[in-house]
Amino acid sequence: MKNGKPRKVYEAEVINNYRELLERVYSKYGNNIAYKYKKKPSDSNTIEKTYKQYIEDVKALSTSLLELGYEGKKVVVIGNNRYEWCTTYMAVTTGNMIIVPIDKALPENEIENLVTRSGAEIIFFDKKYNDVMLKLKKNSSNKVNTLISMDNENIEGIEKYCELLKNGYTLLESGSTKYDNIKIDSEKMSILLFTSGTTNTPKGVMLSQRNICSNLSDFSTWVKIYPSDTLLSFLPIHHTFECTITFLYGMFSGATVAFCDGLKYIQKNMQEYKVSILVAVPLVLETMYKKILKGIEEKGKTKLINKITKISRFLLKCHIDLRKKLFKQILDNFGGNLRVVLYGAAQMNKETIIGFNNMGVDLVQGYGLTETSPVIAAETDKEKRPGSVGLVFDDLEVKIDNPDNDGVGEILVKGPSVMLRLL
Repeated sequence: MKNGKPRKVYEAEVINNYRELLERVYSKYGNNIAYKYKKKPSDSNTIEKTYKQYIEDVKALSTSLLELGYEGKKVVVIGNNRYEWCTTYMAVTTGNMIIVPIDKALPENEIENLVTRSGAEIIFFDKKYNDVMLKLKKNSSNKVNTLISMDNENIEGIEKYCELLKNGYTLLESGSTKYDNIKIDSEKMSILLFTSGTTNTPKGVMLSQRNICSNLSDFSTWVKIYPSDTLLSFLPIHHTFECTITFLYGMFSGATVAFCDGLKYIQKNMQEYKVSILVAVPLVLETMYKKILKGIEEKGKTKLINKITKISRFLLKCHIDLRKKLFKQILDNFGGNLRVVLYGAAQMNKETIIGFNNMGVDLVQGYGLTETSPVIAAETDKEKRPGSVGLVFDDLEVKIDNPDNDGVGEILVKGPSVMLRLL
């Protein structure tokens, strides 16, 4: 912290790039379950991958790409939140290639525009984009020469993710050392993200691994995620909020990331996976809270809950926390393990914040943007105030430029998580 004592709640563990991240996770949390997911929402079986399996897959996939001569090239990834997306992201970035995550909700013409602007030569994608990608490859205005389906379909002109992965393992068994010999420049552009921000034309934000890793280290001093935690991944993973906090900070902490089957399955998945941490936006949380209140009202228990809440809040003043027991029946609807919700991206009404806190679920709000990797400020595990975006990270400097009489002005940020530049 500038001009005072550091506000860090926890000691930072500094990493500079994704290779260091993987080495840390492999040695500390290799046997932890990294990912849980189902192939289809109706499946009864859940697939689990340990961090050791994940990191080995990353190395194999990256080796395959490197042997094909793609070092230094730009690689687009577009699709749902899934294991293959996470493996692709890390295989590309730790193999000295540049990852270009693209919004899966964009129309065809926008996808084509961003692929062309990025200069990408390879695209990893879900099967829903088969026709779009084949059309793109035929268009001479872009550099695309390799299409890779994460769904492994037999389609002419499209390669399979599974075959690329298998080939990587074969190369490693044959003695390939291309991946091991890669040297990562932590300050070099490694991630190219497109964000509309305050303009209609998407801006290309150039981020380094140092940018993202400094944000991970900073966030780890504010809010603790434990190896025993399970996060539900449902926000678009191409966006820095979901990517940095759920995917990368979840990994940094050795926690488990469970992939949601879709927005309508959030509550069901929270129960199935016993989710303890949710990374969300206000609209989702406000909708959840309204459903809770509606359920209480329909059962005629509004007065009872209000009375229990008053008792609980009185006990809290005496440092007696019985919220989890008193509101167990409600919390069980969301798996019974939810302890923290990390949220941002918009303002949320205080009633929802206070309501969740009354039930024993801590809400932690943050503020940031893509250009800052993304978090600038956040509440901490010890310092919270309903409606506040929290405190500025110690490694960052923030000031309000030319404030008006109400203190409103342009927010200026300086520090290691600030982007390299715009494309």
